[in-house]
Amino acid sequence: MDRRTARAAAGESISLSDEQAKVLLGELGPQEDVLAVYHNGWGSVVLAKDGLILLRSLLKPIAIRIPAPLQILRRTYGMSDSVDVLVLGHPYKLWGSKLDPKGELLVAMGEILPPGSPLRPGRGIRLSTWVSRHPVFMTAAVFGVLFAVLGPGSSESEKEVVAQKPEPTLVVPDFKGPSLAIAAVSAGRHPWQMVSAADASSEQRAVSTTASGWQVCFQSPSREETVRPSARTLTLYAVPKQEECPTRLHGPRRIVMPDLVGEQTDDASRALGDLGLEHVIYFHTHTGKRLYDGLQDLVDWQVCRQQPEPDTEVSTETQIDLWLIGPSDPCAKPSPKPKPKPKPKPKPESRPWPQPSYGTSSGGGSTGGSNNGGSSGGGTTGGGNSSGSSGGSSTSGGSSGNSGGSTGGTGSRPGVQFGQYCSPVGATATTTDRRPAKCFMGKDGNARWGYNSG
Repeated sequence: MDRRTARAAAGESISLSDEQAKVLLGELGPQEDVLAVYHNGWGSVVLAKDGLILLRSLLKPIAIRIPAPLQILRRTYGMSDSVDVLVLGHPYKLWGSKLDPKGELLVAMGEILPPGSPLRPGRGIRLSTWVSRHPVFMTAAVFGVLFAVLGPGSSESEKEVVAQKPEPTLVVPDFKGPSLAIAAVSAGRHPWQMVSAADASSEQRAVSTTASGWQVCFQSPSREETVRPSARTLTLYAVPKQEECPTRLHGPRRIVMPDLVGEQTDDASRALGDLGLEHVIYFHTHTGKRLYDGLQDLVDWQVCRQQPEPDTEVSTETQIDLWLIGPSDPCAKPSPKPKPKPKPKPKPESRPWPQPSYGTSSGGGSTGGSNNGGSSGGGTTGGGNSSGSSGGSSTSGGSSGNSGGSTGGTGSRPGVQFGQYCSPVGATATTTDRRPAKCFMGKDGNARWGYNSG
């Protein structure tokens, strides 16, 4: 009832058991249809969209895939319209399909091997294959030979020699290392029951003995083992040549990390995908931040750095980190432009606090009382003896005292300055810039000249 096998089920006369059908459906791809079904001795061979599928063993069926293109040894021939196909180093005679009675689909999906091709099996292999494909005829022939040898005229010694004649044995050669296709051809020189190929890693990829670009890592039977090849199957376990052989059979794949620096992102991603490395994370080269944009936005970016380093051996589960930079941008981070230093602000000049003036001032200021004298210059005079000036006054023209008197205001010497110590409190005077001043008592207990606002 499956869509993939519906056409073959309706058009073919060859029927499969339920177990064979179950194995076949498990081997077919989700969009792979069955095109035809052929006889092959006591077995059946299915032609699908992507190649042949061998259904072996009636008791416990297994499916063996032979990918396209097929290798055709001989086009349609004989009364049964058979086609000979090279399968696992042996010729397979396929015939009896209702959907492909002349074998045209088989020939169209393959290529004819030239007569001198090294892949063509030798005469001994063709004979052993013919024998395995005609079991009924060979059984009758064997009984006839035994009857003739062990007939009434045979002696007991002759019977024992025939009965005890051993089968030929073989010391298994070492097939490890060379190309898988060459190893399969070399193995075909011996009468193995079958020569098959399988993936040596845990990926369990489909592989045929004619696959190019694969190398042999392991074999069964092992080298130097003595076996009867006619009763054994030789299996060659291989991996692609760009991979390293796993440390053990069906171990994890070992990939040599390629050099991706300088590559564009889409080329680097494609190269990693071909090697089976799917866990890739992208970062910005300058900022180190992870790039979450879709890969379609980064296809023109360039790989500046990678982790792991090139030529490092990794497994397919290893995380690959790539640092990218945009188109035409350098991988090296540019140096920041230096910012100009601000000019220092000038420090304010420190001015000394005005020093108080006591006694007679040479330039005008304040004087205390004095005998028979006075002070020259404009300013203030304090009370003293009878010969001093009285009170101390400030006038625009000057003041005169008793016998000595004083002349102030208009003299050439300057007057007082605000902030200078003064005496007595309440005295008035004129500053050097002609402003009225008065002696006030400060909070610190010292009298100083201040502005006379009254």
